[in-house]
Amino acid sequence: MSMIEVTNLRKSFGALEVLRDVSFRVEKGDVVAVIGSSGSGKSTLLRCLIGLEEVTGGSIRIDGQDLCRDGVYASAAARKAIILRMGMVFQHFNLYPHLSVVKNLEIAPRLVKGRKGPDLRAQAMELLGKVGLADRADEMPGRLSGGQKQRVAIARALMMNPEILLFDEPTSALDPELTGEVLEVMRDLAREKMTMIVVTHEMGFARNVASRVAFMDAGAILEEGAPEEIFTAPKQERTRAFLSRAEK
Repeated sequence: MSMIEVTNLRKSFGALEVLRDVSFRVEKGDVVAVIGSSGSGKSTLLRCLIGLEEVTGGSIRIDGQDLCRDGVYASAAARKAIILRMGMVFQHFNLYPHLSVVKNLEIAPRLVKGRKGPDLRAQAMELLGKVGLADRADEMPGRLSGGQKQRVAIARALMMNPEILLFDEPTSALDPELTGEVLEVMRDLAREKMTMIVVTHEMGFARNVASRVAFMDAGAILEEGAPEEIFTAPKQERTRAFLSRAEK
């Protein structure tokens, strides 16, 4: 059974069709890199998967459970339970500026799951250690670099114990010298077999870390395959044109 199964997914904003009959599967432990030009529908796809956008049509199944089938969503309770199995890391961090680093990690489990006490703090500190920021637990986000903020955002997503992590261009807002520290955390997660979908412009990550690569163009997945297939022998002319620009 696939962890994620998407069938004929469609999304429109008014007359603008952003996703066109998108279908794909993600197996447990896969790292799927989604590449493509700006405006090709990559971020919208992630937002539909985690319920930030409602689909226009099609189906999404998470580990055998229907989030929506033929455009009709599951009950509110079922929908919430399914979405809580996923976490998302955004391009611009979205940290709470008035909360310390460790409190940014604690707030979602506290509000959503009613957790509190020393176990919550212990998990937060463990995850900050995992991303190399245990010594910054009491800092305010405004005192962190962009790379540090994104590593906090990854730790925050992990606080909810997700089975699937979605990344929306996690390094595109960072200076080049800060990108590597975030990608290293993501490589560690890949080595731990975390199921991930990563929208990225980092071709090195897609080539060397992803188990599969999907190229999106004009709201559709035009080509999908193993990294060596996509990068060394793409079948579609649009894929070849994109890669020739992206790898310069």
